[in-house]
Amino acid sequence: MPITRRQAALAMLATPLLARPALAQAEAYPARALRFVVPVAAGGSADAQARLVAQRLSERWAQPVVVENRPGANGIVAAQAFMQAPPDGHTIFATPSGPIAINPHLYRRLPYDPMRDFAFASLISVIPLVLVVHPSVPANTLQEFLALSRRLGDGLTHASAGIGTPSHLTIAMTRSMGQGGNPTHVPFGGSAPALTSLVGGQTMAMWDAAFSAAPFVRENRLKAIAVAHPERLAMLPSVPTTVEQGVPELISSTWMSLCMAAATPTDRVRRFSAEVDQILRVPEMRDNLAAQGAIVRGGTPDDFAAFARAESDKWGRLVRETGATMD
Repeated sequence: MPITRRQAALAMLATPLLARPALAQAEAYPARALRFVVPVAAGGSADAQARLVAQRLSERWAQPVVVENRPGANGIVAAQAFMQAPPDGHTIFATPSGPIAINPHLYRRLPYDPMRDFAFASLISVIPLVLVVHPSVPANTLQEFLALSRRLGDGLTHASAGIGTPSHLTIAMTRSMGQGGNPTHVPFGGSAPALTSLVGGQTMAMWDAAFSAAPFVRENRLKAIAVAHPERLAMLPSVPTTVEQGVPELISSTWMSLCMAAATPTDRVRRFSAEVDQILRVPEMRDNLAAQGAIVRGGTPDDFAAFARAESDKWGRLVRETGATMD
């Protein structure tokens, strides 16, 4: 059947409309500035790591990368802001482990599900926890500390950065292994006030990230007993690991990562991940992260997804053992 002029004209009008989805899919990435939404205040290790990667990424891609700090509610405020952005790979959730691996077990009504709503793009680093004690505590090794904890029971006061934080759940981890007695948990509203109590002698011990604790160790205001990781830390090279001290199952760390929305096109997630992995291979970058008390990781989205699931299972079990809840 011959095509009329009117039909031909309509077809010509429709062609650009039909092409738009394909053009949207083919849009260069990144097409504009990227935004890192960070669930902590500026100045800490997580913020510093996000900014290090953001700077390198901006240089490599010739696009601005804006770091936006959204602290509050254990990362929920930032997660919600991240979830409201279009899933096009230009908004990234630059987050430590809590919002991914711990919050789903602490909150019964969490407004997001990381395993459903996030695409796990890049694991930047792991940040092992370090056991630090007040100088008056009569223990210099992990075995001496565990024996002291068993002997004192609830007479040993263990500070933490708050209920459900890694510093709290590591106490539960030690107890669940039958190693650390039953110390009194003293939660604070963050690492800084907890360390202040420890330095002042109001509490006796704490598991904390080396980035926060190391300055007090260097000033001999705290003693570092053990790093809860198979590898020693460049920041505290003389402190032996839990593995070296005969407790290989006592492995505890927080970590820093980059996530996208689950609906982000897979090719964008993988391109972003590959770029970050290259950034993390730069020696200067590795040195900068080591100065944050971190051990560089990198790898593929699949590697990170498997790691995140395993970490969520581990911390979920410990949250259940403590009975911790936030709502």
